Amino acid sequence: MQRPDGKLVTLYYWQTKAYLLQNTSAIESTIWQMAADSSARKEFVNSLGMNMRPVPRGTFAMGSDLPVLDHWDEGPPREVTISQDFYVSETEVTVEQYLQFDPDYSLEGRFGGFASGISWYDAMAFCEWLSEKEGKAYRLPTEAEWEYAARAGTTTLYASGGTEPTHGWANAWGIKNMHTGVREWCFDWYGNYAEGPQTDPVGPVHGTARVVRGGALDMDGAYFGRTIFNASSNRSAIAPAFGIINEGRTDQAGGADDPVFEKGLVGTWYGEADLTRPQGPMPIVQLNERAIFNQERGGEWSARWRGYIKAPQTGEVTFQLEVSTGGVIKVDGKDVIHRWDRAGEASGKISMVEGRMYPLEVSYRRNRGTPAFKLFWSWPGEIAAPVPEDVLFHTPADIRVSDKAGTAPGSHWIGFRVVQAAMPETEPTPFGGSYVHQGVRRNEGLVKAGPHSEQPYFRKRYLLPMPLAEGRSNEEIHAAGMHPSFRPHNHSPALEVSPNGDVLMISYSSSPREYEPEVGLIASRLRFGADQWDMPDRMEAFVTANNHAPLLFTDGDQMHLVWGSPRLEGAFPFQWRSSTDSGATWSEVSFPKFTGSVGPHSRQPINTAFRDKEGTMYFASDGAGPTSVLWASRDDGRTWFDTGGRSGGRHTTFALLSDGRTILGMGGKDTNIEGYMPKSVSTDGGKTWTVSQTPLAALGGNQRPALLRLHSGRLFFAGDFQDLQGRKPAGIAEDGSYVALSDDDGETWTIKPLAGAQQHRVRTAMGGHPTLGYSVARQAPNGMIHLITTMNVPCLHFELNEAWILSDEDENASDERLMASSATSIADFREYREKYPNGNVKMVYSGGIANDGRFLLHGHETWYYEDGGKQRAAVYHLGQKIGRETYWCPAGEVRWEWNHRQNGSSVWTQYWPNGEMKARSVWKDFKSDGPARRWDRDGNRVSRVVFANGIRE
Repeated sequence: MQRPDGKLVTLYYWQTKAYLLQNTSAIESTIWQMAADSSARKEFVNSLGMNMRPVPRGTFAMGSDLPVLDHWDEGPPREVTISQDFYVSETEVTVEQYLQFDPDYSLEGRFGGFASGISWYDAMAFCEWLSEKEGKAYRLPTEAEWEYAARAGTTTLYASGGTEPTHGWANAWGIKNMHTGVREWCFDWYGNYAEGPQTDPVGPVHGTARVVRGGALDMDGAYFGRTIFNASSNRSAIAPAFGIINEGRTDQAGGADDPVFEKGLVGTWYGEADLTRPQGPMPIVQLNERAIFNQERGGEWSARWRGYIKAPQTGEVTFQLEVSTGGVIKVDGKDVIHRWDRAGEASGKISMVEGRMYPLEVSYRRNRGTPAFKLFWSWPGEIAAPVPEDVLFHTPADIRVSDKAGTAPGSHWIGFRVVQAAMPETEPTPFGGSYVHQGVRRNEGLVKAGPHSEQPYFRKRYLLPMPLAEGRSNEEIHAAGMHPSFRPHNHSPALEVSPNGDVLMISYSSSPREYEPEVGLIASRLRFGADQWDMPDRMEAFVTANNHAPLLFTDGDQMHLVWGSPRLEGAFPFQWRSSTDSGATWSEVSFPKFTGSVGPHSRQPINTAFRDKEGTMYFASDGAGPTSVLWASRDDGRTWFDTGGRSGGRHTTFALLSDGRTILGMGGKDTNIEGYMPKSVSTDGGKTWTVSQTPLAALGGNQRPALLRLHSGRLFFAGDFQDLQGRKPAGIAEDGSYVALSDDDGETWTIKPLAGAQQHRVRTAMGGHPTLGYSVARQAPNGMIHLITTMNVPCLHFELNEAWILSDEDENASDERLMASSATSIADFREYREKYPNGNVKMVYSGGIANDGRFLLHGHETWYYEDGGKQRAAVYHLGQKIGRETYWCPAGEVRWEWNHRQNGSSVWTQYWPNGEMKARSVWKDFKSDGPARRWDRDGNRVSRVVFANGIRE
């Protein structure tokens, strides 16, 4: 008898199946196991030696019903049918197999012999190559196929039950390592699961990241909060280009007999004590405890350094090692000391020639307990002394060797396995983009409308709604109607004024721990002409890879979003995306290709980016310790280089001086000169810095100042009069926060206390005085300065002009006055229309110029989808929303609506795709104020919380 797919089976099988399908689902699962056992006889070994295991067609519950706050993207479980049998490789692709496709692959042996550091594009190219080689269709598994194969008929956390299996364990279908080893690329773009049953899903039509399965991407993912990252249902995702990039080094070494030597040794530190799981570079200049233990790396780790040692004399040299756990000293390829398995002292001798450079390799094993590492040397007539730093060197070739050990950016632990089957013909689902990308107007001819530059203007707003604020809980935030991924610590923000005049804010959202793998990005817009920020929404980024320290930069008609991943295995110093339509759409994520070596750094961008007069583009980032670094590109981001120098202070904020070349860096925590803030000046593009004292107070933890060159030519600066502990130099009498202007490139400052600044979330911090926390400043085309802050409750946004800073207007005005709109009337009122390329109307809105000079929305605004369906409708009065505001999904169902009432409160109602009410909450002044309820898809209430002024009662 022949099955619908053409394969022959016995009549007995089909008769048995027909009978059993009339009985319980438990018996049906038995049939599928019988089918699997029957199919197991048909496994085959392909030309690369891959053992291809058959997977029978079937239906399963994809996803999980685990708690939504930690597993929001896994549920609810839905019925997914895999309509065709397929083959999947028993294990991930091995290094040996991958080398047949790419002979230049150079990450052998990092993860149990399986290929890693592979981009999604390279994995797809491998499948295409193998398909041509064998004349069969090979490809990556879809996300649904991967989970189906991983579960192998089970519904537990792991195919092995409630606990993770050991590496090499095979599930019921003979498939290994689905919960252990390298992570694995899937075919799909990452996105929210579609509602309801599906057959052969292939994911969204586009996205930001491709799905990765088999574990978290962050190197320490298992140790933070959520511990079941390797469960069958867990999802990870990252940009498809993530992988090893040909660095294109421009080393200036001479011939083989004339290498260029630089001070110190280069090396790699490893997450395990046996020189496995490489974590990143660890350069040192001295072989002593201070150099090795200056940064905490946990209780158990190891390191290996390479370079050269200059011989002190001709003859026999004795090395002596004191080590807490274990160490190896190899000189000129010989083990001089090998004491890897135990603590104590050991010594060894080698003959050397004075002045000659000898290859040196030092390995160290760190276990729990008191750390120790001391290396001495001696020779006849000399007593033992520590090996000095001036005899240790490395070459560019040593850096390359260290990179191959796993420190090169892109050397991650993602690999892949292959499926042998035709690609499903299912249409991809629509991409549900963030609200912050939608309804983005061009505002042509309007963006320069604003208050007169000679009239003081100042406005305070709440940047984020409460309870999305420090000190609140995940449960409160979710109960108020916000996304389940949102966390109370919304920090290290990016800010930019888009080319269309919108003000865009992006920050990371985390628990107070900051470095957990679930840290995501959230975003909001203050739309040009509107008087209040949008409710924030998710910004697409990586999944189970900490998304940290975003930076926004408007560069002509482009915007760039830059961010880092401080705990990501194989991460680059930063990654970025670009937009040419004010953030409505974004390019794929790009990773930097560096020329030359990359020095010590933290993968955390700071708040400034700029171009100098020659066109070189700079992104600011934290360095290692109390320093900052500028990454630079002379070819619009095609290649990058480390500028070489490090400014004084972490979180330094930068701006160009009036000559368009000299770079000024201000502030930076963990650094001070007699209690005053340092400034760093570079005249050679960041290669060297001169650090000197400013008249401003030094800053510390929880503080990041803002520096900006204004259209007028002045410098703008914002900071605090005290540090986190409330300390300040004796010459400063003021308390709180301030803004300042300089007409002489930062030599002198006109300083004014900032009106409306608020206390730190911990009220005793900063001596109880207001703070800017982490700030960012940008200037709009209409001349207005936008300044935002974090670590306050809630976070704040200030809009002001230079005239206000230079005026004697009272900085102690009440919040009621500072937060009130100054517009009372409107003129030049008209209707505006914008269209899609196909000629359909994209949006219709109306507005005019208010008596305070600002363009404000006034009247109806309607957005449309490209097919003509309504997307959103709202009514404005002098920039403020009134009456009903409705948002529809592409299928025409109401997704949410607001009822903006005359008493100043608003009711926010959200709906499930089936039309059932999902959440309803009451808001006033951007704070939840009243009852907030949530319901499940079946209409059952799951929570009710009452808020007062943004705080749970």
